[in-house]
Amino acid sequence: MGYQFLNMNREDRVLTINLNRPPTNPLSRGFGEELLKAFTEAEGMDDVNVVVITSALEKAFIAGADIKEMSAMGQAESEAFSKLLQDANNTLDRMKKVVIAAINGHALGGGCELAMACDYRFMAAGKALVGLPEAGLGIVPGAGGTQRLPRLVGLAKAKDILLWGKVMGPEEALAIGLVDRVIPAESFLDEVMEFAHRLASGAGKALGFIKVAVNEAVDLPMEQALAVERKYGLANLLTHDAKEGLTAFGEKRKPNFLSR
Repeated sequence: MGYQFLNMNREDRVLTINLNRPPTNPLSRGFGEELLKAFTEAEGMDDVNVVVITSALEKAFIAGADIKEMSAMGQAESEAFSKLLQDANNTLDRMKKVVIAAINGHALGGGCELAMACDYRFMAAGKALVGLPEAGLGIVPGAGGTQRLPRLVGLAKAKDILLWGKVMGPEEALAIGLVDRVIPAESFLDEVMEFAHRLASGAGKALGFIKVAVNEAVDLPMEQALAVERKYGLANLLTHDAKEGLTAFGEKRKPNFLSR
């Protein structure tokens, strides 16, 4: 399908989703619907191992919600909008692919929440900000921020950020674990894509099973969590890549993974 606010480009086993709703990629209902459709489409691409989400705009990844549209919503509309964005982010979280947020500009509010639903968060060095400023507007984060932030940075730090509506630059975000790596702006996308292609060249099925095993079991008691690990480990043994990896090891050669 065609998209108004984003475009997708696949190169080998890497899919790049470029967000493009000038001037700052504000999240509207229409944009949210496109995100959910694009993420669902990406989830079904068997030939893709890694998804990179970035912005086509110069200064913003996603700088927050479309405040004008949001302020006109009634309670039922607000609930539906929150559920829409949560569904989009949950699709990223659950898909059996590695998802990288390439944060090349401000990632505030819903932009930060989308990034937190990804497996990696890489941020360009410079003046861009990331965080959840909703409390300063008298509202509550509605796309997963109150739940994902504590799981990333710890309960006490998350409460401090959320209650004060704090935003921060790349280095502080890196120090607390909100982002995984800060990359010079001049080489940002090149380094992100090099990382993505290197990861995508591996055993795609195993990468997906590892991700879902971690996500599904992380909050379970240990015995239940280990059962989840066994379930996905056994499912992965049926794949071509598992057989190829073990055979190649025995034959002392590089495996030829086909992501199936």
